[in-house]
Amino acid sequence: MVFHSVAGAKPRLSILRSVTVLVAFTALLAAMVLTAGPARAQTGFHEVQGFGSNPGNLRMFAYVPEQAQSGAPVVVLFHGCGGSAQDLDVNTGWRKYADAYGFTLVLPEQKEENVGSGGLVPHKCFSAWNPVDRTHDGQGEARSVVQMVDHMKDRYAADAGRVYASGYSGGGAATNVMLAAYPDVFKAGAVFFGMAYGCADTEDDYFDTGLFAPCPGRFNTLTPRQWGDRIRGAYPGYDGVRPRVQIWHGGSDPLINRNSLEKQRDGWTDVLGLSQTPSSTSVPALGVTKQVYGSGQVETYLVSSMGHEVPVDPGIGMDKCGTVGQGHDSLCGAYYAAAFFGLDG
Repeated sequence: MVFHSVAGAKPRLSILRSVTVLVAFTALLAAMVLTAGPARAQTGFHEVQGFGSNPGNLRMFAYVPEQAQSGAPVVVLFHGCGGSAQDLDVNTGWRKYADAYGFTLVLPEQKEENVGSGGLVPHKCFSAWNPVDRTHDGQGEARSVVQMVDHMKDRYAADAGRVYASGYSGGGAATNVMLAAYPDVFKAGAVFFGMAYGCADTEDDYFDTGLFAPCPGRFNTLTPRQWGDRIRGAYPGYDGVRPRVQIWHGGSDPLINRNSLEKQRDGWTDVLGLSQTPSSTSVPALGVTKQVYGSGQVETYLVSSMGHEVPVDPGIGMDKCGTVGQGHDSLCGAYYAAAFFGLDG
């Protein structure tokens, strides 16, 4: 008897081999799917898209060190008026300490079209004068920043119990906004030559440089209780723990009078239930006066010869940062702020 295959049919052995190969390939794909984790989160300096509904229409940038671990702290870093996120962490020293201590940075950036009536304006400030942008229940810039922090929690498993804020000039004012409006999110903040929370309710007042101007002016016309009430008004009814605050200012600042330091100190000591009389005074460097209030809930640094510029201290060593000729050479503000936050390990 002669066996022969039907025309168009495959031999039985070939069919079995094909089925075996197909089964093995399917099993391999299944194993790859089961063992593969989510895509690695992006590190380095980069812009983040789609971090939330973003009611304040801000841009989000982040710096994530290669060695940052799950559960890393977050520092939100605000640029000043007319500034940007690019190189802010480098020029101020914050990137050095993010790399050394393993925390991440969030750098909000203002869009010019958000500020002022009629579109583009030169100052590009965060809107610290606008109630929508500076209160807990407002759907503006402060809410956008909190969404950025939430993104870091979701994407990098950031530690919700170690979130901090810092900023310079208009970014210092934005720092006060976040501490006042979201004390349930931010544990501490460092304000560099900024303005007190609620010192102006309009854009014109915010930029008024007159003798009695509410923000940069020379005279402090409100009592500590009144400054404290403004902070409390950012989140009415809040009775939880308030953030600790470190305040830096230059005694020779030509744009924002040194009195701004006193306004901020008065408001935060009142909110925290502290005396406006310092518990200790020291001189950590030539021309620098440090005062501590309470048991350290509020600290102030007055740098007598510093203008409207970043405090740096170029050189070799962990407490050194910055570049010669770029900023005021006294103390590295970022180093002392990171230590105040407890990020130095």
